[in-house]
Amino acid sequence: MRLLESTVRRLALAFFLLPHIAGAQKTESPAAGTASEITSVRAHFVTNRDRQGIEPSAVDFGGQRGTSSYGSCEVEFKPIPLINEVALKVPFYVPSETSDMRIKAADPSVFWAQLAADVAESSTGSVVVFVHGYSYDFERGCDRAAELQRALLGKMVVVMFSWPSNGRATDYTPDLADLEWSVPLLADLLEQLSVRLGPSNVHVLSHSMGARGVVLALNRLLIDRQKVPVIGHWVLLAPDLDSETFVEFLPRLAPAAEALTLYASSNDTPLKFSHQLSGSPRLGEAGEFLTVVEGIETVDVSPAGRYEILGHEYFFFHPKVAADLLTLLSEGTRAAERPGLQSSSKNGLTYWEVVGKD
Repeated sequence: MRLLESTVRRLALAFFLLPHIAGAQKTESPAAGTASEITSVRAHFVTNRDRQGIEPSAVDFGGQRGTSSYGSCEVEFKPIPLINEVALKVPFYVPSETSDMRIKAADPSVFWAQLAADVAESSTGSVVVFVHGYSYDFERGCDRAAELQRALLGKMVVVMFSWPSNGRATDYTPDLADLEWSVPLLADLLEQLSVRLGPSNVHVLSHSMGARGVVLALNRLLIDRQKVPVIGHWVLLAPDLDSETFVEFLPRLAPAAEALTLYASSNDTPLKFSHQLSGSPRLGEAGEFLTVVEGIETVDVSPAGRYEILGHEYFFFHPKVAADLLTLLSEGTRAAERPGLQSSSKNGLTYWEVVGKD
């Protein structure tokens, strides 16, 4: 039912926008692209949400706390022909396809065997652990993970860690509590991947509140293990963290990762709201609150514009940001070597800006 409702919303939005696109300038597509063919993608998951459904081939997960579960999201993307033709002509995001999803549970041994097989078939032998933010239900997380897997073109394997967010914008405080409760399982996942694949082959994308979970998980692992680093590249996307606290903690935390990149924006409405709620700047804010410090490469995406209404999921919706993120992940290049970025400075330190609107 939720998939049907989501599809209806996407179609309604797309057809609502059709009268407004005449004469619009062509722009790039987001990470998902505008496919002309039906494509099927598999992304793996680890979750501690409450499990719903009995059959392993047709399960679902809710927003309450449960036990650890493993499996895969198999998503089939289908283009919307009319919308697909015009989606590239507008300077904002227009959904150009629908998706059908099947969630399959697996025993841990089967999960690890399938993951190892997929990693062996990838061109880099690496995984990307995607840790979503607050107000994500399970299917939304699966959709984002599958979109990322498709965009990576077989170079890396995506593993989504889905903690029990309620998927409601009003549940910020309950979500925060459930994320902190999930830290032991997230730390175990990162440890298992690091041991099995090697730290350099384990990369982490943490979005919004999810960055807080990764901070706590890595800190836990730094206490428990002697050898560092734990992971390769850690990318913080619009992190909802107290910026001053993070900077103070960074010298201790930095050895856990081989490299750190921060994406920030002054167009991020949810982080502005979080700033007001907490009374302190968030790490993912830009403008006067942009965080530029030694030990982390900061990318300010503000010059590229908002592109989607809330400006919080630019890594998914904004084509310029998505392109830079994919280059970072798939090629492992530093900001100075990636096209589409220009250098700037703050307090004598260099940071990077996504090249502005066309």
